[in-house]
Amino acid sequence: MDRKTPVGVCIMGVGAEIPPRVVTTAELEQQADIGRFGFEPGWLERVTAVTERRWAEPDVTPSDLAAAAARTALADAGREPGEIDTVIFAGITKDYLEPAAANVVADAVGATEARVFDVMNACNGFIDGIDVADSLIRSSKARRVLVTTGERASIATWYRAPTAEEFIRTLASYMVSDGGGAAVVEATDDPGRGFREREFRSFPTEWRHAIGGRLLPTDERCTSCGSLMDPRFLVDGRRMFEFGVPRLPHVVGSVMVRSGWSFEDLDFIFCHEVHKRFIDELGGTGGPLRKIWSTVGRFGNTSTMSLPLAMSEARAAGKLVAGRKVLLMGACSGISMAALTMVW
Repeated sequence: MDRKTPVGVCIMGVGAEIPPRVVTTAELEQQADIGRFGFEPGWLERVTAVTERRWAEPDVTPSDLAAAAARTALADAGREPGEIDTVIFAGITKDYLEPAAANVVADAVGATEARVFDVMNACNGFIDGIDVADSLIRSSKARRVLVTTGERASIATWYRAPTAEEFIRTLASYMVSDGGGAAVVEATDDPGRGFREREFRSFPTEWRHAIGGRLLPTDERCTSCGSLMDPRFLVDGRRMFEFGVPRLPHVVGSVMVRSGWSFEDLDFIFCHEVHKRFIDELGGTGGPLRKIWSTVGRFGNTSTMSLPLAMSEARAAGKLVAGRKVLLMGACSGISMAALTMVW
């Protein structure tokens, strides 16, 4: 590997894997029997503006989805698996607690000489993985990094809420989708391309507002299956919204100012979309909503694969081409926020 310091770092290829099974919001309303809480049919879709999402078949694993997306990203970048020297897995769901899911993905795609490890930060895992890849390349510890994710978020959907209050707390799990995403990040000698500025901020005292996959005390294991894992995704959506929306504009604004760009300079905004209301509120950042490549209405909350999914669609449509100015952004439980500018 050539260890010289690169002029820049860019995304050379992206890929996404979408399961074929479509699950409508109307189906989930029926499954959850929301009428028992006094909600009329169609209420969930009106509140979230999510019409449908994609769920994988029972035997499909997160690494399966990540590997499929990775193959697409490699093809998009014109690279062979042997040219990758680092593989990162950035998903929330994993095949195993140990080893790192990146091992499974690297093996599946044939990147068997690569260094592998996982990066995890809720729905911002992928953008953090991109940042780690950028740092590795700039410090000459890697030349070409494959950032991947695979999500089976549908396992968190829980239909047995005993009260309306608990149903509201599990509402976020009714918006999630399964799928995989990947990006090939590599050095470039073209000063006109690549990442420009980035801003990452965290507010760790706010972690209690959204909790998924809680490890239970050993004396509280499930009485029917013996599991020590509570898979539910419990969210105080009002608190998350009230805390996050006023602060996100500062993160986005900071990175835009340092980039020397206005929102009118941007060609695309790719962001993690929780639901449609969140996207509407992004108007508060001063950014034009028409530049957001939105997928949430068709795919729901795609968590860590939001960014690669949107970028892949833009690539497939022939819109995301060299020279386009792009803003990547996301906010996640924890709470963490991120924004990154780049020239494709």
